[in-house]
Amino acid sequence: MSIADDIFIRNCRDILENGVSDEEFEVRPRWEDGTPAHTIKKFGIVNRYNVGEEFPIMTLRRIYYRSAIDEILWIYQKKSNRIADLSTHIWDDHI
Repeated sequence: MSIADDIFIRNCRDILENGVSDEEFEVRPRWEDGTPAHTIKKFGIVNRYNVGEEFPIMTLRRIYYRSAIDEILWIYQKKSNRIADLSTHIWDDHI
């Protein structure tokens, strides 16, 4: 497990234990069945990594390199923020 993985796990635990829930508020995001998609959040989490020690890449979650490279090229070559211009469809709604 990498240092980035440890930091990610620590952040998740901290958010779950000390985060603020928005269940008492009306929220715009909705699940497919129409129920509100409430979240628990914590503002201002900053991660700092020593790249000389280890490159900060997570190994806990699968990385689709083709999609990641396609998204980087989409941002820098197409200079676009239109999701429809992205060829991998990783941000599309899946019904």
